Amino acid sequence: MKNLTLIRHAEAQPQQFFESDRDRGLTQRGLYQIEVIASQLKEKKCLPDYLLCSPAERTLQTAQLICKRLKINPKLINLNPILYSGDTEDIIKLISSLNLSLHTFIIGHNPTLSCLAQKLCPMTQSIILPTAGVISLYFDITNWDNLLTKHGRLLFFIEPGHE
Repeated sequence: MKNLTLIRHAEAQPQQFFESDRDRGLTQRGLYQIEVIASQLKEKKCLPDYLLCSPAERTLQTAQLICKRLKINPKLINLNPILYSGDTEDIIKLISSLNLSLHTFIIGHNPTLSCLAQKLCPMTQSIILPTAGVISLYFDITNWDNLLTKHGRLLFFIEPGHE
């Protein structure tokens, strides 16, 4: 049994003319969104044993604050550039190499995360992840390299502001 929880970064500052997209940090609202989703993840006892994160500032801040709120060791955070610039096929290959993990969190960006969820679980076809949105999926597999052999089952969807 494997669980995959996809988390879109919280609300980010608008990109400034002189600033790289990767350097955008979170807004005050984004910080609040993390409080909301962290409390719901805690309530659902949804905790990772591995956390993949895009190297963008807003995703790293999201990951660090989630770790803090869930009392998870921040050393679980593994930055991977595929989550910033890759497509769903690249991310599936990345997930397939994580066989020691039982529950992986991926903190990244849209539209990639929504497309990934839709590819892995037909029940998510109508879901477009908002900022700080969470989709948690269950897979009846023993190894991540069997990820595409069975459809995932939607465990829950968190949409901050509509909880």
